[in-house]
Amino acid sequence: MKKIIKKWLEKLEKANKESFGSGPLDCCELAHKAGPVNTNKKTSKSN
Repeated sequence: MKKIIKKWLEKLEKANKESFGSGPLDCCELAHKAGPVNTNKKTSKSN
């Protein structure tokens, strides 16, 4: 079981490095890489 988890974590780390690079990330960097985000919330009416 430990080997399966270890392999999964290695694959996850590799995918993250390919997507985001190997440098430290913060929320601002992620926002710039992701592009514009719609932050408007739709409010629903509750009776």
